[in-house]
Amino acid sequence: MERRDTDRLPYGRRRRTAASALVAIVVALVLGAFFNAPAMKKTAEGMPFGTARSFKLALVDPLATVSHWLLLDRPARVAAEALGKPVPGPGAQVVVVMPTAHPSGKPGKVAADRPLPRPRAGNPLRLYIAGDSMAGIPGMALVNLSTRSHLIKPLLDYHISTGLARPDFFDWPARLQSKTKAFHPGAAVVMFGANDRQGLQTSSGKVYWFGQHGWTAEYGRRVREAIAILQDGGTRRIYWVGQPIMPDPKFNRQIKVINDIYRTEAARHPGVEYVDAWSLFTNSSGNYAQYLRDASGDMQQVREQDGEHFTYAGGMRLATALMALIKKDWLSKKGGSAATASHKPPGTSSPKATAKP
Repeated sequence: MERRDTDRLPYGRRRRTAASALVAIVVALVLGAFFNAPAMKKTAEGMPFGTARSFKLALVDPLATVSHWLLLDRPARVAAEALGKPVPGPGAQVVVVMPTAHPSGKPGKVAADRPLPRPRAGNPLRLYIAGDSMAGIPGMALVNLSTRSHLIKPLLDYHISTGLARPDFFDWPARLQSKTKAFHPGAAVVMFGANDRQGLQTSSGKVYWFGQHGWTAEYGRRVREAIAILQDGGTRRIYWVGQPIMPDPKFNRQIKVINDIYRTEAARHPGVEYVDAWSLFTNSSGNYAQYLRDASGDMQQVREQDGEHFTYAGGMRLATALMALIKKDWLSKKGGSAATASHKPPGTSSPKATAKP
């Protein structure tokens, strides 16, 4: 029987059937899943503890394992390293070796009672700025203010969707230890908390849910651990910034609980100063406001459309308050002594952090 040429396309190409096209799509999806498996696993690990997280991990963990053994995760890893971006997938486990003098996370004795060394040309104050996405814009504004002084060398180190709650997702204690060893900061600005309203897993594997007494004790221990790492690295002043007022009432109640822990730990440790960002972003009635007047009386949008993150004007508002503290401690003629436990911007009041979630 003579073969008909109706099933051929020009230039000798054959027509593809719907079945072959479907197979090609399925193969592409499977390969895409394997190539993207490390990133999917990292996303799953960052979810709050619970059934949804366990279910998603059960699905993607085998994919990530096969992807690793077949070297399918290498292209994304090489590309990220070449571009200087975070490597997809869970990072290498870093063991934080706490000082043997205080393994519980309690900071050792710091020279907070001695006058701080005055920065000068050629020997600037090294200022380390660390935190989550809420620290990003204020950190950028503080870097700009610091650079203008010519006496401060800033280093901004913020990472979105991170905090002290999930070291399995992003290990801030290890990060702080690494940065203090490499940068040798004299002062640090720290801002966490927006992502920490979730379960905490202890070293023994027990999970405490937000609001439980065990949660408060464990989170306080983590704050003390961060303080210990910074101070053991030579940091003489830690400006621990509380979270600002939020538009959602439930979020506010949770933030007050977290801020109260920061305020309490700052009061316990010389050289640590709690900075009250809450009152800095309330209106004259003490309520949330997306627009506030600046020092000149002009109305500015200080919070983004999500209502939570800062605009640059809002970031500069917080950065200006922080710079005033830094100048008082480090650039005044008398020099700084022991830091007070809490700071409120002039003319503001701080809410009582007694609310329960």
